[in-house]
Amino acid sequence: MGIVVRDLVKRYGDKTIIDRISFEIGEGELVSLLGPSGCGKTTTLRCIAGLETPEEGFIAIDGTVVFDSSAGIMIEPYHRDIGMVFQSYAIWPHLTVFENVAFPLRIRRDRDVDKRVMRALEMVGLAAFRDRSSQQLSGGQQQRVAVARAIVHAPAVLLFDEPLSNLDAKLRDQTRAEIRKLQRELNVSTVYVTHDQAEALSLSDRILVMRDGAIRQQGTPVQVYGTPVDTFVADVVGPANFLPLTDAAQLRSVGPVPSGPCVAMIRPDRIVIGSGGDNQLSGTVRQRLYLGGHYEYLVAVGPALLRVLSSVTVAEGETMTLSFAAADCIILAQEETPTWA
Repeated sequence: MGIVVRDLVKRYGDKTIIDRISFEIGEGELVSLLGPSGCGKTTTLRCIAGLETPEEGFIAIDGTVVFDSSAGIMIEPYHRDIGMVFQSYAIWPHLTVFENVAFPLRIRRDRDVDKRVMRALEMVGLAAFRDRSSQQLSGGQQQRVAVARAIVHAPAVLLFDEPLSNLDAKLRDQTRAEIRKLQRELNVSTVYVTHDQAEALSLSDRILVMRDGAIRQQGTPVQVYGTPVDTFVADVVGPANFLPLTDAAQLRSVGPVPSGPCVAMIRPDRIVIGSGGDNQLSGTVRQRLYLGGHYEYLVAVGPALLRVLSSVTVAEGETMTLSFAAADCIILAQEETPTWA
């Protein structure tokens, strides 16, 4: 039955961290909360888990109300049907792999501990490590233990709080795929907090983009990447170029546009070096970086620096012609300069 969050408010003193947000997560759906540090995504997750008490709102997990400010309901974390994986993994160093995973079952006094622990360890590929000290594990193995511990009691929902941020890039890519595969096998509703655009785009059924305690946009990865509602969302969900325009008529065939000052948003991989697109620009190469298989260029076009990805070789300091199709350009109202942290 998933998760229901309505009109959630969380404050620390006079500062509002979560500003009356509402969303639902369906059964078996994986939804990412994406945004910069301080946007409220982890606080939202902790409210669902019961680790934070909101000032106002309503939260239900799998059809059970766990928080309702109007009715005075606040269910403690250990009575919520959740499994949670923390950024730090929270592995107990004095326990074996088996006992780390068994801990939630022993707290609940569940039966069939051995069978359920071994099933969880098999699902994360650690059955052979059951008797190993947790201090003898690599970072990636510790992360798998944390996942096994979260799923061992078959929770109604899974909560991930930036679980891959402590892994190196190669292991992060591998583990990301494993988490998605496991989540689909379990068909469990999942909330995944991240500031990594690639994680959110590759893992999610839907993405909630957050800023200053509010949801700026929600939708499928294709929707939020391809049709962002503003420059902030465009910048958050992936690399984006913003070309200032005094008038949208500067570009050809871009469709409906806002009135007043605006910017053209074009993804770096949609810009082609050379002529032929609906729109053409001329600029000077300020920087060229070789990334293996292609170059990343920073090209000065008037006051803007555009990022361009291409296998075409052009020297720094040279002038290049850039073109892009109208379908790959989105016109957005001018607002503050997008930043990402």
